[in-house]
Amino acid sequence: MNITWIRRTHRGLAVAFLAAVIITVLGLSLSGPEWVVYLPLIPLAGLFLSGALMFVLLVRVPRSSPVFGSSGGRVRQVHRWSAVIFVVAVVATVIALSQPEPIVWVSYLPLIPLATLFLSGSFMFVSPSVGSRRAQ
Repeated sequence: MNITWIRRTHRGLAVAFLAAVIITVLGLSLSGPEWVVYLPLIPLAGLFLSGALMFVLLVRVPRSSPVFGSSGGRVRQVHRWSAVIFVVAVVATVIALSQPEPIVWVSYLPLIPLATLFLSGSFMFVSPSVGSRRAQ
């Protein structure tokens, strides 16, 4: 199965999520409406679904496939496993905060894999254009 359209959708949703987070932060800092907090949830759900679909489809791809590439293969694996850790951390946060006496520090746990996702995703987003400029 050709997964290039899923990757393109995933990249577009990552840009939309980043824009929604920026709009949310600006809206809240300017005392905007409270509903702006929910704005990033739509692209985040799309990121989760497209990432999960790619994860499931790429489990069946042999490691020698050109999908993995030579230099970007490790970055993709770090990105993929960071996404799994992020989902587990978010679930743990929801469970911890739903307790009668919530453990508040657990809410910071998803930030570590989220930062890794941001850095590895940014690298993969920029690397094709940097590689094409070097080739010229």
